[in-house]
Amino acid sequence: MSLRDIRERYGVSFERGSRVICGGRLGTVAGASNSHIRIKFDGRQISSPCDPLEVQPCSESTANLAPQAAQDLHAAA
Repeated sequence: MSLRDIRERYGVSFERGSRVICGGRLGTVAGASNSHIRIKFDGRQISSPCDPLEVQPCSESTANLAPQAAQDLHAAA
């Protein structure tokens, strides 16, 4: 399944290279596999599959924070 297929099925739109938050961690969209969005989390070498409904776009201010600061910000929300 491609990012386009995920957009049509789940109604969420992501592009490869977009900064996102999933599970309180910052990462970058690397692609799609099956019905998951693959996220390369900051500090990791490989991407991980994530549920498209759990992935949120990252604002510019959050994208520039250190990973721990972003986690704290997300947990406070």
